[in-house]
Amino acid sequence: MIYLARFILWLLSLMPATMPYSLAGKGAGMWMRLSPVKRHTTERNLERCFPRMQAQEREKLALESFHHYLCSILETGHNWYWPVERLQAQCDEFIGEELALDALASGRGVVVLAPHFGAWEYLGMYLQRFPDIAILYKPPSNPGLEKALLQKRNRGGANLIPATAAGLRKLYSHLKAGKGAGVLPDQQPSSGQGRFAPFFGYPAWTGVLVPRLVHRTRCIVLAGCCERLPGGRYRVHFLPVEDEIYSADMVTSLTAMNRAIESIIAIDPAQYLWSYRRFKAQPEGAEPFYDFR
Repeated sequence: MIYLARFILWLLSLMPATMPYSLAGKGAGMWMRLSPVKRHTTERNLERCFPRMQAQEREKLALESFHHYLCSILETGHNWYWPVERLQAQCDEFIGEELALDALASGRGVVVLAPHFGAWEYLGMYLQRFPDIAILYKPPSNPGLEKALLQKRNRGGANLIPATAAGLRKLYSHLKAGKGAGVLPDQQPSSGQGRFAPFFGYPAWTGVLVPRLVHRTRCIVLAGCCERLPGGRYRVHFLPVEDEIYSADMVTSLTAMNRAIESIIAIDPAQYLWSYRRFKAQPEGAEPFYDFR
């Protein structure tokens, strides 16, 4: 199965840079019809997070979101098989580059909050322009798949660190050494590894890793994303994060982290992964956020 997947991705890598965006636009409507659960999740998330938006505008936003979701799948072949230099050359602009360089030069260590926005896989490849960058990842259950992922994702020299107990110890040491690391801040953590914090005004079960990293290493926190542009081009953004991220109060820090994610989404709301059940977990006694389990 791994060999078949790699062959399919290799075939996708043969597409011109412009084709994933074009094909995804044509197939987004069918993708929505074939994915009723993801469609419901997307529609419910948009309905709750943008209550003042007109229904027709939300429908358009949902379709655009599926366009970008499908595009992220079709781009995987490029991300796996294109030379890193060729991938990085697809970036037209780096907004906030000085912010990133100054933070790295501080020697305090830098955590980049990189949510599921735009071309997040491409962002991981682009960040490998910086020396000694680390990327935290969730190990898949299949060892063969993990081996393939590691082989393809660290072609530019990134230090890929698994989100395990041993891996997190390595991440702490990496940051204390003054280096940079990218983490996904919007995945629902396992039981005991999260707290509820507001996200678009609703309680979201949010991972406590970043506040713990800040408390133990005194690192700098930035937000980063890769905006997808038409024609297979990209624009990288680095944004500052509110000072409350450094608060000793866990919920205050998590709230600032979620607001940083909201600021990234505001760049282009259609590019966020709205089909992810971000609000699946709810406080005890609360009504289910979605109409299915």
